[in-house]
Amino acid sequence: MLKKNSHKILPVILLPFFILLAGCATAPRPPSDEALYLKELAGRSRVQWQLDTVTQVITLRRGSVTARALVGSDIVIIQGERIQLSSPIERDRDGIVVPPDFRTRVLARLVKTAVVLPEKKYRIILDAGHGGKDPGAVGRSGVREKDVVWDITKRLKRALENRGMSVSLTRKGDNFISLEERTEIAARQQVDLFVSIHANACKSRSVDGVEVYTLRPLSWKEKKEEQKRKNYLTHFNQLSMRKDNKILKKIVAEMMARKKKAESYIFAAAVAGKICRAVKADNRGVKEAGFFVLRNTLSPAVLIEVGFLSNSREERLLNDGGYRQKLAQAISDSIMRHLSN
Repeated sequence: MLKKNSHKILPVILLPFFILLAGCATAPRPPSDEALYLKELAGRSRVQWQLDTVTQVITLRRGSVTARALVGSDIVIIQGERIQLSSPIERDRDGIVVPPDFRTRVLARLVKTAVVLPEKKYRIILDAGHGGKDPGAVGRSGVREKDVVWDITKRLKRALENRGMSVSLTRKGDNFISLEERTEIAARQQVDLFVSIHANACKSRSVDGVEVYTLRPLSWKEKKEEQKRKNYLTHFNQLSMRKDNKILKKIVAEMMARKKKAESYIFAAAVAGKICRAVKADNRGVKEAGFFVLRNTLSPAVLIEVGFLSNSREERLLNDGGYRQKLAQAISDSIMRHLSN
């Protein structure tokens, strides 16, 4: 049983978690015929779990998904999201007792959303829009796009790395980096997915919601764009293939273009839906555009507009760290599920 002030001696890393849970362990109680024991339920669901007897923190894992709870609290944190149960988790002489909705609200979700990736280590480029001298869109109260998307990108990078992904950034802070440089970074690293994060703006302040862009059909001139040629050359030079075979290069380029088009749209639709469900935003759907970073990257690529800074309500939301964490987690979940398929 935890004492009233025992949270003061806990490791610093757990303090935010305990603040969220705001509970303490309860005294042991007599067993009940209707008691649901975590050991039995987790075993049936093939969910791994362990109890830290000092902190009373319960950690549950299934594949790529982790949940944490505190004995004496009715709150469970799953991948950063707060889930409230019908009653607190307790302990008796036979083990840890969970409320009836623990099975559907926690265990079922762990089983449903768990993703087990193949052995390959996937490479992802995260492109935080704007930066440095380029603030991007600016909301009515002064919230700047470059700051919002940089924070979301950092959170997203951390979430993906925690799940075994290899993640690179086009910009490393509040610095300006050209569009050309952004695509060159992706070409050098031969990434599996390029994700550009932006915030939107519109003359009409009533417009809100999430949009995800993929590449539209290109004109003949755009297909011959100098930056695209440079990036293809960079990419080809790293492949184990004959460098002097123009026909082979053309075939590889066409295969990459088809792969990019198909995968980009599938991922765009999935991530748009996931974000909107996570933050209860309006889904404005998948759109096509000829943005430079979409035209001149070779891998599957999307540009995510996470909300409208021109809308006062969404500006307030995008200025909130908790909301940005939900956005990052939703994008991370979508990337994991997409790559697993």
